[in-house]
Amino acid sequence: MSEFDIMKGILEKTGIYKVEEETVLYAELMAYAEGLDIFFEELAELERECFAATADSYGLTLRENMLRRVNFNSSIDGRRRRLLKALSIGCNDFNYEGMEKLRDSFNITGEFVFSPTDLKITFNCFELMSESRRKEFEESMRELMPAWTDFEVVLTL
Repeated sequence: MSEFDIMKGILEKTGIYKVEEETVLYAELMAYAEGLDIFFEELAELERECFAATADSYGLTLRENMLRRVNFNSSIDGRRRRLLKALSIGCNDFNYEGMEKLRDSFNITGEFVFSPTDLKITFNCFELMSESRRKEFEESMRELMPAWTDFEVVLTL
């Protein structure tokens, strides 16, 4: 039911108004309804974009920018899935499984190599990426690594 039908029904129920075509009241209600329809469409879009699970436009882009994620040539579902992984926090987020989850949120393939004697974690990246993207990934991952370890990203093609 449109906003026009809702307003018309409410006014006619009072018994005071009769909304008929080609009257001033009809024209006013149509004008109000047009504005309200636009408003409610925008409101519905805003509500959808507020949540990563339902966003399909600027809501995804804003979250990717916030997390400094760049997802080239990715579907909306893929982008949404990676963001939901990156934004969720669980009991395994600060162990190996958590590191893999963070890696997956960047849409990057590779493996972690641990060196307990050097207190170092190395990520061997299996894909070609620019130096700036490598540094961005390394900095983001380093923030979530244990404080006592060194972390680096190595491109191994």
